[in-house]
Amino acid sequence: MDNALRDIWSRTAFQQPQWGDASQVQRAREELAARPALVEAQDLSTLRSFLAHVAAGEANVVQAGDCAEDPAECTVGYVARKAALLDVLAGVMKMNTHKPVVRTGRIAGQFAKPRSQPTERLGDVELPAYRGHMVNSPEPDPSLRQPDPRRLIDGYLAAKEVMKNLGWSNSDVRSTIDSPIWTSHEALLLDYEIPMLRRDENGRLMLTSTHWPWIGERTRQVDGAHVALLAQVTNPVACKVGPTMSDSELLALCQRLDPNREKGRLTLIARMGAKTVANRLPSLVKAVRAAGHPVIWLTDPMHGNTITAPDGLKTRLVSTIQREVEEFQCAVRSS
Repeated sequence: MDNALRDIWSRTAFQQPQWGDASQVQRAREELAARPALVEAQDLSTLRSFLAHVAAGEANVVQAGDCAEDPAECTVGYVARKAALLDVLAGVMKMNTHKPVVRTGRIAGQFAKPRSQPTERLGDVELPAYRGHMVNSPEPDPSLRQPDPRRLIDGYLAAKEVMKNLGWSNSDVRSTIDSPIWTSHEALLLDYEIPMLRRDENGRLMLTSTHWPWIGERTRQVDGAHVALLAQVTNPVACKVGPTMSDSELLALCQRLDPNREKGRLTLIARMGAKTVANRLPSLVKAVRAAGHPVIWLTDPMHGNTITAPDGLKTRLVSTIQREVEEFQCAVRSS
């Protein structure tokens, strides 16, 4: 194990499954490490160059997709429909802004999700929380809710199929900003992500599970394992920014993730909530700008506005989503 991997594994990692069988986890790690990379170094460089145009105000980004992907939806038909939706969203944005749009899916790896509680109650039964198909099953069956490390391999195979169906086997897809659909997901499960690290021809670490990994609100500790992981890779990276983030915390994260202040390297995804964004975001934007980090600011108007419907389903109101988008735009422009 080289020093980079040793450093990551030595740090505290939140939101990790309690796998039952350590030997199965080790076998899954070894198999993933031996599998082909899902993305190539050249493509990571290309995406960073496109995102540099976004950071300079010359292009825009649209990112959309599932909260937690279902591996059963890796078929041509499902992937085509998701790609078509991104095409529509990007088309509207391009028509309104007259700028090219980097199209990014929460796709080909968004198989895990953090949870606020380790268990959930369904009727009279308390079950382990569903953490995404790469960890356990959404079915309300106690045995299927147990974390299963064999699902790490299933997730890899599903992601590989999605990449193929997005056309990434064709080198022509990434020739212009508008043409490809780039992949992104939260780099949450270290037992999946760390085995997917590879070195490029110059010896630099790259995360080959996705083009554009991000760190979530619950795993953004400056001295934690997730930040250490993305600090060391050549991919463009992103980090969620919630309402509890202080200016000093954010500046420390920016210094870890973008020490050289490079356009296209770091994106900050605000997920404040419609009631909070106008008060909290401006000072954060000003602090980052004053520190010289040429970041991209994106809005996630979904995860800070979750409500629970009478039937127990978690959802959001369109009016609330729209309000956060509008408040986000005003906050960034005025700062």
